[in-house]
Amino acid sequence: MVSREKFAGGGEETYTKTKMLMPLKISSHLSSRLGAAVLFLFFVFFVVFSFACSPTAPKDEGHLPDLFAIPWLSRGVTVSAGGDVNLGGRVTSFLEEKGFGYPLELVGRKFSLADVSIVNLECCISSQGKPIPGKEFCFRAPPGASKALSGAGVDIVSLANNHSKDFGEVSLLDTFADLEREKVKWCGAGHDDEEAFKPCFLNVKNSKVGFLAFTSIVPAGWLASPSKPGCATTRDEKRFLDSVKYAQEKCDMVVTSFHWGKELATAPSSEQKRLAHLAVDNGADLVIGHHPHVVQGFEVYKNRLIAYSLGNFVFSPPREISSKSVLLEVLICPEGLIQAQVLPVFIRGCRPVLAEGKEGEEWLSTISSYCADLGTHVSMSDGSLFIRGSE
Repeated sequence: MVSREKFAGGGEETYTKTKMLMPLKISSHLSSRLGAAVLFLFFVFFVVFSFACSPTAPKDEGHLPDLFAIPWLSRGVTVSAGGDVNLGGRVTSFLEEKGFGYPLELVGRKFSLADVSIVNLECCISSQGKPIPGKEFCFRAPPGASKALSGAGVDIVSLANNHSKDFGEVSLLDTFADLEREKVKWCGAGHDDEEAFKPCFLNVKNSKVGFLAFTSIVPAGWLASPSKPGCATTRDEKRFLDSVKYAQEKCDMVVTSFHWGKELATAPSSEQKRLAHLAVDNGADLVIGHHPHVVQGFEVYKNRLIAYSLGNFVFSPPREISSKSVLLEVLICPEGLIQAQVLPVFIRGCRPVLAEGKEGEEWLSTISSYCADLGTHVSMSDGSLFIRGSE
């Protein structure tokens, strides 16, 4: 059973939630050994005994991490993440025709199995305001669109991006209210700069996890100030890093979200790498990126996973490369990455569909090459990529 207790809003309000642990990928060899109940019980006893006698978990280089490693079960938190979710534009017609459940209907179970699920909300939710003059793309979803998020098990969204104020300050304020009504938390934006730069803390199982979001793509008037609502940005590098340090001091794990990079670039820029490494150096345990509208590679830096760009997720992509995406599932602990699973996704009818068969494998092979360019070792099994942490 899944139980939820949420407290709406941003900032430092606490969120408490209990969810099922995301299952890790176990090799077929191990699965066969665990087929009989007697062997299963013996194996659990063996693992417990081994950890009692050894400070580190045994790890066979040829196998993925052991699901039954006891410290991981008690300290690990599963995070499920998708990229850009735009409930405006062409997606609005699908909402009107098929309902708010349509956009994330096919991946909602994946979000629900994780302890915490996060996406980047690439639009405002409002019926008020006017498009920003001179801005090429302005995205606005209808009131109530937060139901598409809450109904699919999304727990928190990043609002630090270049579309959260597309219809002015009033549209951002309306977005806060709409999210709050559906008890969806947010980070990276606020009624003023103090709130925008504050972490959103979630109490998950026995751990406290802090979420922060920043944008490097900053249209005029987007920056939050003491008297204006807006977004947290990376322009004030000291303040951005101070926020990460503050979160690290106050919680067990820190997840940072960045809106950055160059559109349609399948490799991260030197600036993306610099900011990601700075975030980890100052306390981030997981870095999630978006904005390029395509997937970029994954890097493991100091045993922290960096997902440079998760691509589009709910969108109306104008080109094939932008319609290829991923769903990221990560198991982290205070020491960093335990294991990440990357599932291939294609956007069909403006919504994510889990890819299978040859097409999915070919897409994973491409992502694997992106990772190799970043020095990241991945393994492919059963239609997913796996990245594991160090011992």
